[in-house]
Amino acid sequence: MSYVSRRFLGAGLWLAAIATALAVEPPSLDSEQILERFLERSRGTPDRIAAQHHACVRKSINEELGSDGKVKESKVREFEVEFLGAKQKLHLLRVDGRLPNDREAKRETTKESELKKKYGERQEKARPSGPDFIDERIVQRYHFVTNGVETINGRKTYVLRFHAKPGLEVKEMADRALNRLVGKIWIDAEEFELVKLDAHLDQPLSMLGGIVASVEKMEFEVERFRNSDGFWFNTHFGSFAEGRKLFSNFRVRTRIDQDRFRVLPITERDGFRENRAKRE
Repeated sequence: MSYVSRRFLGAGLWLAAIATALAVEPPSLDSEQILERFLERSRGTPDRIAAQHHACVRKSINEELGSDGKVKESKVREFEVEFLGAKQKLHLLRVDGRLPNDREAKRETTKESELKKKYGERQEKARPSGPDFIDERIVQRYHFVTNGVETINGRKTYVLRFHAKPGLEVKEMADRALNRLVGKIWIDAEEFELVKLDAHLDQPLSMLGGIVASVEKMEFEVERFRNSDGFWFNTHFGSFAEGRKLFSNFRVRTRIDQDRFRVLPITERDGFRENRAKRE
């Protein structure tokens, strides 16, 4: 066998070994085992978040749709986001593809301050129990069943279907919505992080018997990504809601995408630099 033939054979065997390794299915676990490991992982979230000093670009698209499904009104905003441990800082870069004016920039700053004041304390209290959107209290509300294994971004994931348990207590409007959610979650088979979530209402939701408002349809999805440093970030959130508020109908679609993640140099971790809107 010639030298070239041996090289080709060796390369072929090497590629075959990689393909075989990638095709190996993860251990067969039931839903309780998967969720137990997921929750165990999530309990360490505060420590992992504290180590994060990253920035990314966030693009937010809010659309109001007509009855024909066409966009009636749209607002596109682009932010630079700093993740400083458990905290986030936002800087408005563009509005509908242009640089923001002073009024728009001030409005976003005011909105961020109000949200921090309103939800900051609640988020800090909830942080030890797990990720923002799925924690132990949320998991306990639902019944999960395994639904196979899928590959997402080259990583094996466990797929679980879920629906709310019957007879759950209702203390506020959010509870009524949570009690009507059904869907699927994808859990990373190696690190047991949430990779994807897809959920929707299984029945309409009304307020005061439908007099004030009613939501006929609501669905949302979340996607997360593991970067080369081993940190997991939300890369996509999408939602759609359709219903009636008082005497008018509404159809609203939202999409939030985050990309261009980068590690923050130490000199940047004390806050935003001036005029970042001029950067790429």
